[in-house]
Amino acid sequence: MSVNLFHRLLIAPIPYLPKSVVWQLSRRYIAGTDLNSAYETVRALNAAGCSATVDVLGEDSTEVAEVEVARDLYLSALDGITDNALDCNISIKLSDLGLRFDRELCFEAMSTLITRADEQGIFVRIDMEDSSATSITLDLYRRLREQFDNVGTVIQAYLRRSASDVADLLKSGPTHIRLCKGIYVEPEDIAFTDATEIRRSYCELLEQLFDGGAVRVGIATHDPELVEFAERLIERRNIDRSRYEFQMLLGVAENLRAGLVERRHPLRVYVPFGERWFAYSVRRLRENPEIAGHIVRNLFSRH
Repeated sequence: MSVNLFHRLLIAPIPYLPKSVVWQLSRRYIAGTDLNSAYETVRALNAAGCSATVDVLGEDSTEVAEVEVARDLYLSALDGITDNALDCNISIKLSDLGLRFDRELCFEAMSTLITRADEQGIFVRIDMEDSSATSITLDLYRRLREQFDNVGTVIQAYLRRSASDVADLLKSGPTHIRLCKGIYVEPEDIAFTDATEIRRSYCELLEQLFDGGAVRVGIATHDPELVEFAERLIERRNIDRSRYEFQMLLGVAENLRAGLVERRHPLRVYVPFGERWFAYSVRRLRENPEIAGHIVRNLFSRH
């Protein structure tokens, strides 16, 4: 039996388990259900030498009231980050702010949030979703960066279009990019599916971003091979620390994270929180079955 199939078998029953059981599996990777829990987690990460980004769990709003709730929660998060003097940014899925049913409403909500964040010296990351949202997300990012300097987005290395997207973004304005592999299941004509191809794409895009003058690059990976490549590239190109940071998810690859911090690389941890943690947990496990192996090991470990 392949390792990947074994992991898929592990996660198959998770949607049918009691939420209390799923929470025991997920709590390492989620800060909690409310802002205070997120602040507490960020405070601990800051003490350990990491910056952070809070991510309110939620996506695919279908009505204006849901968008307003999400917007107001992010406004509260921004105020709390400032009031608690935290080294922390925010990350937003545009579908949570109505992207799929009213793009102008989404643009207005994002403008409100980025304006508040700019006043408080906080950066805003536009997260990337599945390929159906790639073009409209990048279009909205282009509009927003015409007005704001404190906004960036995400490029997924497994999408075949990404090199072209990076070239266009670099040519058309100052660019802040978080580079990740990508986790959504996509057809082969849209995305690379072989792990070696995805790694090669990631390395090529990272070089493209640095060589093309990206303002700041988020090197988002838990893959030791890619981390090693990035460190060699940074040293070879003599890239200043102000132009990059490594990024990881809460609770994942903590030894690798600690090593990067020890070697004095800037490192940011994504801190998801919110009442919709159950749907997030199930989706993350389905999209990335290898996490199931980490969860099972952690569940039966002494800590």
